[in-house]
Amino acid sequence: MLTLLIFWLAPAYGRKNIMVYIGICSLLGTFTVPCTKGIGLVAQDAFTSDPSSPGARHLFLCLLAVLGCSILIQFRYINKALEDFDSCIFSAIYYVTFTTLVLLATAILFQEWTKVGAVDFLAILCGFITVSTGVILIQMFKEFNINFREVNKTLEKKE
Repeated sequence: MLTLLIFWLAPAYGRKNIMVYIGICSLLGTFTVPCTKGIGLVAQDAFTSDPSSPGARHLFLCLLAVLGCSILIQFRYINKALEDFDSCIFSAIYYVTFTTLVLLATAILFQEWTKVGAVDFLAILCGFITVSTGVILIQMFKEFNINFREVNKTLEKKE
């Protein structure tokens, strides 16, 4: 999917459709965040005098390489997107898409949702929806200039 986006859709539709660049960056985020988490988990074992796993150092280096490559590619496509699209719209859509895909990837990879109850899941979902909606609204109306004098004048005209 990611290679399809990078090599076929980005050159053809990237400048016309913001979701191509956001899709690339968000899907790469599904590598970046778990790699960072994996590096944190394996680093302890990789650099002890007697590692419990013989491949711990190799796994550490592999995760570090994947992390570095995915970050560099993300930066490239974020810069391309910011050249072609408004930063307010890009950052709002990117935040929500990135967060959603990273949550799904880490839930699948680390199976963190197996111990979450229904009430906790609903609380997490409500919090995610609230934060995502807030970010979108803040970014969309960032350049919208309104003050209390204008609101009062508008309300007085209606009365």
